[in-house]
This record gives sequence, C-alpha cells and structure tokens, in this order.
Amino acid sequence: MAVDPTPAVSSLTLPRFARFYAPLAATSLLLTLTNPLLTSALSRNVNPAIALAGFGVAFSLCGVLYSPLLVGQQVAATRLLDGHRLGPILAFWVRIGVLLSVVTLLIATTRLGDWVLGGLIGVSGDVFEEARTALLLLSPVPLLTAVRAVHQGRLVAGHRTQPIAVATGVRTAALAVVAVSLTLLTSGGAWVGGAAFSVGLLVETVLVALARSKAGALAGPVASEEGVPGVSEVRLLRFSTPLAVNTLLWWSTPLLINSVLARSPFPAEAIAAFIVVEAVAWFLVAPVGQLQHVGIALVDCKRAHRAVQTWSLGLALGVALLIGVVSTPPVRRVLLGALFGLDAGLLGDIGAALPFAVAYPLLYGHRQYYQGLFTRCGRPYAVGWGGALRVVTVFVTAVAALGPLGHVGATLGVLAALAGLAVEGVFLERTARRQVMTVLPESEPAARQPLSESVT
Repeated sequence: MAVDPTPAVSSLTLPRFARFYAPLAATSLLLTLTNPLLTSALSRNVNPAIALAGFGVAFSLCGVLYSPLLVGQQVAATRLLDGHRLGPILAFWVRIGVLLSVVTLLIATTRLGDWVLGGLIGVSGDVFEEARTALLLLSPVPLLTAVRAVHQGRLVAGHRTQPIAVATGVRTAALAVVAVSLTLLTSGGAWVGGAAFSVGLLVETVLVALARSKAGALAGPVASEEGVPGVSEVRLLRFSTPLAVNTLLWWSTPLLINSVLARSPFPAEAIAAFIVVEAVAWFLVAPVGQLQHVGIALVDCKRAHRAVQTWSLGLALGVALLIGVVSTPPVRRVLLGALFGLDAGLLGDIGAALPFAVAYPLLYGHRQYYQGLFTRCGRPYAVGWGGALRVVTVFVTAVAALGPLGHVGATLGVLAALAGLAVEGVFLERTARRQVMTVLPESEPAARQPLSESVT
C-alpha cells in the first residue's frame, strides 16, 4: 500500500487553543485576584504596614511549604493521560499534604516558629506576632492544595478546564466575603488574610473534587517517565521531585526577597510596598500563568509549537501593554489610591517599582510554556535546574542591591525577580534546543506516543 509522503498538518488551531486556554487564563486571573483582595482588606487595618508585612511573611512562608504540592496538577495530568489510575496518585499527594500541614502548624505554635520567623526570616516585634497568628490559620492550606491539584490535573487530562475556572471563581467570591466581613466586624490584623484564604481554598477544593471528568476524553499518552509502564510511588516521586523543587523555589522567591528587605533601613514599609506591587503585578500577569498546560496537553509537534509561541507572544505583549498603562502616574495614583487607601509614602514606593513589572508577562509566559514542554517530554530535571539558577540569581541580585536600593524596597524586589526570570529563561531556551526540539516531530504524529520514549 502506498504511503502518502505529505506530512500531516497539526490540528491545533487558534480556536481550539482559545477554547482550551481561556478557562485556564480565567482561573489564573481569579487566583491572582486573591492578593489584591486581601491586601486591600489588610490596608484598611488600624496599622496597615504591620498587618501587610505580617501577612506577607506568613503567606510567603506558607507558599514555600505548600508549593511542592502544586505540581500534583501537572503530574496527575501526565500520569492519567498515560493510562494510570487516579487513586494511587491522589493518595500519594494527600500524604505529602498532611505532612506539610503539620509542619505549618508546628511553626505557628511551637518554638520552631521562633527560629524560622525570627532567626531565618528576621522579623520581630509586632510583625512577628502578626505572622505567627496568620500562619496558624493557614495551616490547612497544604492538605487542601494537594487534593485540589490532583483533581485539577484530572480535569486538564480530560480537556475539561471550565469546572476549574468556575470553582476558582466561587473560591474568590467566598474569600472576598470573608475578608470584607472580618474587616468590618473586627479590629483586623494579618489573621484576617489567613482565615479568608483558607476558607476560600476549602470551597474551591470541594467544588473541583466533585466536578466530573468527560467520559472518553483522555486521548492517549502525553508523557511517561522513560517509557516505563505502570505507576508506583517511587516512579511518581522520581518524576515529581524536580517539578516540586522548581515550584518550591518559585514560591521561596517572595520569602527570600522579604528576608533581604527585613534588613533594609525601613523593613516594614519596604515589605509592605513590595507585597502590594507583587499583588497588582501578578494579578495583571495572570493571563499567561497557565501556559504550561498548553505545552503538556496540546503541543505534539513543531508546527503546533511555533503556532503556540506566536499566540503566546501576542498575549504576553498585550498584558505588558496593560501593565504599562497602569504604571503611568495618573492611572496608578487613581487606581492604587482607591484600591488600597495607603499613605503617600507607600504609594510613592509602589509607583516607582511598578513600571519595571512590564517585563513580567514576557519572561513569565516564556518560563511557563517551556516548563510544560519539558514535563511533556519526560525531562523534569531541566525544570528543576532552571528554578535553582533563578533563585541563586534573585538572591545575589537582592543582596548586591541592598546597599544602593535598600531605601526603595519594592523596586529592589522587582528588579531581583526580573533578573532571576531572565537567567532562567535563557537556560530553558538553550536546553530546549537539545532536549525538546530533537524529540518533537515536525508535524502531528499519526499515532500519539509518549514523547519521552524517544529520549535516551
């Protein structure tokens, strides 16, 4: 039988990309709305700088502890698409979630917190007390994150991203109601942020766990570790660890920067200003925050890769333009003044740092997409090494800039984060030429196979 020599054209079209990605972008937008909502509520406390700094330290520390669990979404999606069962995957991540929730609780209630919050991070006085109280209320977050992540991965594997967006929307509404109610009914404090975040996450986790996957939606394997069939805790751990380390390093970045700012001339003001800048900037950057799922679930050839690169670049440029508009003095004065109600000094520090965040969507979108490609191709170690390079760069930049820029803490923090993203982006791009582009076929394969089977 004659074989048609004409290569197939990828079936990934812009409408298909948009249908798959739009709910994920909405999810990311709703998730990052959390920080502006909470910072807006906390900024209306009697002592907003102390409340913001205390919650910022507690939330960044909690983020470091639960961040390894976020990769459960990617791991569950790739494993399920490879034909494995949900039960063992969920049990694996729930055990890790319970352990990390216990660690969070111990830091909040025992002398371990004196060493971590006071010695390691370097906060003291009122900020220390506010952070410890908020951390106590954030202790269920790791366990809830583990359950949520696995069920989100189940829905991504089934190409059902709409329930994820709906659950996140309900979570954001619940969080806002709790934060506003507690702010109006109590004297407030960093604990308000901890309580609101935990309640919102609980609501989202329940909704995602109850959402049904589309029958027959799993279209075949996407990635498997070295083509080895079957799933065990050892294989899950080996595949997941580099991704978890990378996510841990990502969430350690705010904590790392806050620990440097805690040693600046005006630590509470510097941390508070940086927290607000990050809340605003990452809310605006949210539309590019889920591009890793495109790399995992949709890109199966170089044609699709080039198309997604073009569409993603256009999206990132649009987001960068929006941040540029928000950064202009007339817009930011009205917007930030109305949203946060902070004094002129803090608003000045925030306004000076915000224009640099224009580069966030370009660098972050590039990072997310390439990490998805590495995961799809069974090369998670490249993701882990990229994260390590980024964190080292952030630390070196922040420490080196503490002297000349210590009085403008928000600007120092943003510049350090940008330096880390730039170095990580160069590493991922160069490594992908060797480890990803050599695996992807030019056009869509006739039969979908685990891409990692081609990797030696």
